[in-house]
Amino acid sequence: MGKIDYSSTLCKALSQIADHPQLRIKHRPVRYENGTVLPVEITGVFPAISGKAELTVDKFLGGGFAGQVYRCKLTGLELPAGTFIPGLEKDQLYAIKIVIPPSSFSRWFRNTTYWLAFQGPFSSQVNHGACRAGLLWQKLVRRAGLVKFGRETAVKDAYASFWDANLNAYGEITEWVEGRMWNLEADEDITKRFDWRNVPLEETGSPEYVDKRRFMRDMVELMHDMGAPEFARQYEWSTMKSQPNCMKRTDTADGGLCAIDFRAGLALLPWLPMSPGDFKLIFNGLKRGALVQFDRCDLAKMEAYVAAHPAVFADVQPMIDELKVQDRAYRRSLLDITHHGLRPLFDKELKLDIVNGLVEGYLADDLVDEAFAEKLRKGGLTFSFFHLIGAVPLLGKMIRQRWGSAHFRQHMLGIFTKPDYFKTALKARAAHDLIGWHRAGRTDEARTRKLAEKPAAFFLEKFTIGRLPIGLHRFCIRPSIAWNGIVAFFKFIYDFAKDEAFREKWFLDQVAEGEADGMLTKEEHDHIVSIIKEPYIVKYLKSMAVHFCTIPVTQIVSVITGAFVAAYVYHQTGDKSDASLAFAGIVALFQVTPVSPGSLCRGFYVVYLMIRERNWRDYLVAAPLSFVKYIGYLAFPLQMTTTYPHLARFLVSRRATSVVHIIPVFGEHGALLEHWVFDLFFNIPQIMGRHTRGLLTTWMVLGIAVLGPLLAIADTPKGIVGLSIALVAVFICPRLVFYPILSRNKKQAT
Repeated sequence: MGKIDYSSTLCKALSQIADHPQLRIKHRPVRYENGTVLPVEITGVFPAISGKAELTVDKFLGGGFAGQVYRCKLTGLELPAGTFIPGLEKDQLYAIKIVIPPSSFSRWFRNTTYWLAFQGPFSSQVNHGACRAGLLWQKLVRRAGLVKFGRETAVKDAYASFWDANLNAYGEITEWVEGRMWNLEADEDITKRFDWRNVPLEETGSPEYVDKRRFMRDMVELMHDMGAPEFARQYEWSTMKSQPNCMKRTDTADGGLCAIDFRAGLALLPWLPMSPGDFKLIFNGLKRGALVQFDRCDLAKMEAYVAAHPAVFADVQPMIDELKVQDRAYRRSLLDITHHGLRPLFDKELKLDIVNGLVEGYLADDLVDEAFAEKLRKGGLTFSFFHLIGAVPLLGKMIRQRWGSAHFRQHMLGIFTKPDYFKTALKARAAHDLIGWHRAGRTDEARTRKLAEKPAAFFLEKFTIGRLPIGLHRFCIRPSIAWNGIVAFFKFIYDFAKDEAFREKWFLDQVAEGEADGMLTKEEHDHIVSIIKEPYIVKYLKSMAVHFCTIPVTQIVSVITGAFVAAYVYHQTGDKSDASLAFAGIVALFQVTPVSPGSLCRGFYVVYLMIRERNWRDYLVAAPLSFVKYIGYLAFPLQMTTTYPHLARFLVSRRATSVVHIIPVFGEHGALLEHWVFDLFFNIPQIMGRHTRGLLTTWMVLGIAVLGPLLAIADTPKGIVGLSIALVAVFICPRLVFYPILSRNKKQAT
């Protein structure tokens, strides 16, 4: 999906409507817009100095299960006279994580898995001890980087924690690391990387891949040595989603790798593995007695590690002392039956700590007000009943809100008894929900404003077509959107085919985005820009125009063919359901066949170029691949591999990975699946291209082995002729005719 353009100004205006001062409850924002100023009270990680800071949101970077991340500028800082927090400087950029997901589904799924594991709210969001303990561990692991890697820059620094009263969640101020995930490297022998533990980096075509895998292994070993095996899950290679947790730095002289994420988002339950590597982690956890896993650590082992390296950890005792206090408070704030067992039944102090921890979560979730929270802190039947109600799906939260919050009761009373209050509440809720719609692209700016003025119309739409996927929702609202999209698509194809300047601009925009995304270095970007006028690049862009034109061919042919088949079936049977199934089957068949009308058009165009130019060598790879659906669009980039390696790598990686990024979690930029897809569409075809003779010989032998016996037993002349033609045309000609022509022209070219 492309980038969604929305009005940040409109979202801020809607936020003001949602936060109407007359309302008895607060519609909390889901996330912040760029330019938002956040005044917060902070506490330094080390030293633990309290002060005030002003953070100005520079850019929203996204969010997952662990929370939402921003790049912010520190525009204000007030600390007690004569004190400072190392690393915090006014007007510098910092990474800010607020431990609450921007997605309601992510928040629900995260909180549900955590509740199943520990029977309490997500502690890093609502518990001071959990927030502080995580940051202190990150600081200690950073210092341990001196032991393992010889540099502290191997781990992102952590500076301060704070409580965000708008989102009701703890946040953290950490180092802003300039860097990139990894280059998708052209590697002519990917088998060397299989021995990633021992292969010298200079002897493999994938040095960044191998270096990252070694670094992540070392991070796992380091955290196990320090007594933090559950933190190590963030860097386990086999989870296939941990690779983005470390970046290659571009802001240090050594350009080394850096671990950037120490906040797990999901608890690991023994019955709910969510990646291939989780099976191993669950088994290892059970061996050490951990039924569920998240971030539990062995403080005694950590102290032993610190004692073994006194020179490195000479000044960290205050951190260790605070970590002991905060970690204990954190662990004792949860019911956590897998660790506490039955102790809360007879340990009054533990029971009181658990009650206080749970009430802290209720306050953060706006389930109770402070007056009712004070009643709950006393425990007893009131607390037990209130806690148990939360297990009731859907209704549990509604009942607890109405019982535990006087403001919520007053809000509901106002809705039912005061018409003006009802109108204000309706408009505020509509404005709050419309922010999400507008950001997601469900409604454009004009429609968002219209619905904000007519909240009744909004809620009617919300509970009807608003339940549909975004694309269908927009189509139902404005069918012209589909027509405009079709017109824009064909206009793009027309402009691309006819206008050389348009093609060049499109290409240069792609290259610029590649540099911004870290797929190209500045030097590679400048080199590609400098060759934009070279004949082969011009030829490539013209071929791209033809390729774009072939995109709708298969769909058009499939629909027409399906319509004819459906009409024939209906004529024969008179059954509309059979005709519909026939139509759907034909359309589906066109989608899965390896060769399609569109790919045939593309392939024959390349053959036409070969004949017209009498040039075989420049189309050696592109010709056969162009006939194959989907990957045929990569034919020309793969053809460029030897002449323009940087450009070829970029074009293939950009196209192949753009599809992967649609996949939730595992398709994240920088994750392992991205590299696998790049190998599949770039490196493996390169390798196969070097073994064309052997592959074609194998193909010929396979055809003779399969069709030869069938020829021997064929009992009709028609069958013998058909099998013979298939054998010669499909299996023998590619080896005996096509390959010698290609190899002869290659020799002539050299």
